[in-house]
Amino acid sequence: MQEHLKYGIVILAAGTSRRLGTPKQFLLYKGDTLLNNAIKTATEVNAGALVVILGAETATLNVPVIHNPDHNEGMASSIRHGVQYMKERVENIILMVCDQPHVNAAHLSALIAKHKTTGARIVASYYEDRKGVPALFDQTLFPELLSLTGDTGAKRIIEKHEADTAIVPFPPGAIDIDTEEAYQALITATPGK
Repeated sequence: MQEHLKYGIVILAAGTSRRLGTPKQFLLYKGDTLLNNAIKTATEVNAGALVVILGAETATLNVPVIHNPDHNEGMASSIRHGVQYMKERVENIILMVCDQPHVNAAHLSALIAKHKTTGARIVASYYEDRKGVPALFDQTLFPELLSLTGDTGAKRIIEKHEADTAIVPFPPGAIDIDTEEAYQALITATPGK
């Protein structure tokens, strides 16, 4: 077993993109795919470990990849695969998705900094009057993350532990790419991309 590290990042990218009709992970943005942009962002944080969870799609990446054969179940199965991979490696996990194009290393670092100063079991991003991902979970919550089922993400756990959740405001987190319209709005708002 590896030496236990403080922080790890799980990039959830196994979605089937039903509403979009094409794998959103591979949409182009800023000269690369949404997935590669997310990986670059996560890598800049210099966390102790990083893993990408993919579904039916395949990609050659320079980071560890787990293929989730249960991806049709929904988000929970990808979270379980990511936590299972990380639980013996790190003490805290940041869950992030690849379709929030404005997430940057500064924001991920802010989640870690807030965790260090507050000791909160969860540090969530805050946008549109709600708490969401990217979000950091400490190891005491790994069993709950591993018990998620269906298309439920980590939102239920954040809500359950609201009293022990710190937040980092991140208004751009409200932008995610779930539809063709959202993607067109993103690339229209980013000239030359």
